[in-house]
Amino acid sequence: MTAPPTTLRPGGAAPLLLTCEHASCAVPERYAGLGLDSEQLRDHIGWDIGAAEVAALLSESLAVPAVLSAVSRLLVDCNRDERAEDLMPRQTHGILVPGNQGIDAAERQSRLREHYAPFHDAVDARLHGSSVWLLLSVHSFTPVLNGRERGFDIGVLFDDFADTAQAFAEHLQGSGLSVRLNEPYSGVEGLIYSANRHGRRHSRRYLEIEINNGLLRNPADRARMARAVGRALSSLLAARAGGGE
Repeated sequence: MTAPPTTLRPGGAAPLLLTCEHASCAVPERYAGLGLDSEQLRDHIGWDIGAAEVAALLSESLAVPAVLSAVSRLLVDCNRDERAEDLMPRQTHGILVPGNQGIDAAERQSRLREHYAPFHDAVDARLHGSSVWLLLSVHSFTPVLNGRERGFDIGVLFDDFADTAQAFAEHLQGSGLSVRLNEPYSGVEGLIYSANRHGRRHSRRYLEIEINNGLLRNPADRARMARAVGRALSSLLAARAGGGE
C-alpha cells in the first residue's frame, strides 16, 4: 500500500519550500518493524529526531509549504539515490536490520514505487511552475556518533550555493546558534541528495540543514529552535527581496 507524504500548506505562492526526508519512523505493519523493536526505530537510526516538528513549525510560522516523508529511512531512504548501497540498509551504525537482508528485485521496486517515488513526486509537484527561490531540506543529527562528539548546534550543507549557505549561516549565528558549514556531513561530497536532485531539476537554489537533536528532545526546545531558524530564514529571504542575494 502506498504511503503518501504529508504536504503542509500546499496552496499559494511562496519563495521557500521545506522538505523533510527523514520525518517518520513508521514501518508498515506487514514489515513487522523490519525485525527491530520500537525503541530502535524511534532512535536516530530510524528517523531524524525532531526534524518533522521543526519543519512543521517553520511551515506554519513562515506560511510556506513543507513535504514530509511517511516512512522510516530504514525501509527506504528518501535522501539517497536509487542506486545507493544504503538506500535500504542491511545494517546501520553496527545494528543489523533483519528485514533488509536478502531484498529481491521485486521487493526493492515495491518499496521504491510505494514509499520513495510518492515523496519525490510531491516535491517535484510543489516546485513545478512555482515561485520558490530556495529549497531547504530539514534534518537532525545525533550529538555523539561512534564516540565522537559533534559539539555544535546546526550545520548548513551545500554544494553549488556557497554564497547563500554563508549568508544563511551568518543569520543563524545572529540568532545565537553555533553553526558550521558542511558538517556533520558535506554537500560537496554528495550527501544532500534530495535537495540536489530537486534543486537542479527545477533550477532552484537549495540547501540542507542538520540540527543537533540534543536540542530537539521536547516540544519547548523544538519550538525554540524553529523560532531561531525561522528568524534566520526570514532575514535571508528579506535580503534576497531587497537585492542582497
